[in-house]
This record gives sequence, C-alpha cells and structure tokens, in this order.
Amino acid sequence: MDEMRKKIIIQEINSWKESRMLPEQYCNYLLALYCQGELLPANSHKTGSDKKDILSGLLLGALFAFIVCLNYFTEIPIRMQMLVTTISIIAFGLAVRRFIGKKIIFQMALMGMALSLLLLTVTLAEVMAPGKTGILYVFLFINCGLWVLLGIKLKLLHFSIAGGMGAIVIAYFLII
Repeated sequence: MDEMRKKIIIQEINSWKESRMLPEQYCNYLLALYCQGELLPANSHKTGSDKKDILSGLLLGALFAFIVCLNYFTEIPIRMQMLVTTISIIAFGLAVRRFIGKKIIFQMALMGMALSLLLLTVTLAEVMAPGKTGILYVFLFINCGLWVLLGIKLKLLHFSIAGGMGAIVIAYFLII
C-alpha cells in the first residue's frame, strides 16, 4: 500500500477515535495494524480543535448569561423576552447537534438549552396565570420530568439527579 493511502486511512481512524464513532480499542487495533508496529501518529490537529472548543464554550456561556440578564435585569416587554429565550433554545439545540461527539461542550449546550427552556416555561406560567402557583408547579414538574428522561436516555447522571431533586423540592413546597 502506498504511503499516501496509508496516511489518509490513519487520519480517518484518528478522526473516528476522536469522534467516538468506533470504540477506542478498535481504533487502537486498526492504528497498530496500519502503522505496522511503529509509534502511533500524534493528533496534530487536536490543538486547533481544543481552541475551537474553548471558544465555543465561552460563547455558549456568554449566550446563557445574556439570556438570564435579559430576563431578569431589563425592562423589555415579556413577549420580547420570551421570543429571545425561544431563539436561544434553538441556538442551544443547534449547538447540541453540532457538538454531539464532544463531551464537555455537548453537555454545556444541553444544560444551556434545558435552563433556557426552564426560564421560558416559568415566564410562560407567569403570563398565562399571574399569581397562580399551581400552573407554575405543573410546568416545573414537566421540566423535571424532561430532565430525568434526558438523563436516562443520554446516560447523564447529573441531569437525572437534578430532575429528581427538583421534583422532590417542588413536592416539598406543595405539601407545606
């Protein structure tokens, strides 16, 4: 096999390993096979990817901080707040799709989307029935249920714990 084809195959296997398309053991086996016992090639493109991940994480954090400030510290109309929060949920959803293979950034985008949805539902409950806490509790229970289901489906323990603890706290306030 010529060197150019071998280099392309090794780069593909490295990208599969990085994006977790195949288990790490399989990728290591294939790399050892194609490198013929030589040292495994280092991921030279990983540093650029790390810089993009850091920048993306900062942008996601800044977007969430902007949404929280917009909802709680400004005097813009409630419908405008709801519109901007809905747009942020869509933006976080696109980020979730984009970073599905990258664990930390994916979880940041997922948490931003879940918390923005929580902000939207609380605002919606405020608009639908001002002063009625029963509607707010229903929306909060729905959010907690979504978090638990999301945690189970994606095997994210912190989402399941947060949803379960939130439901317990809401039930506590309902009883008292």
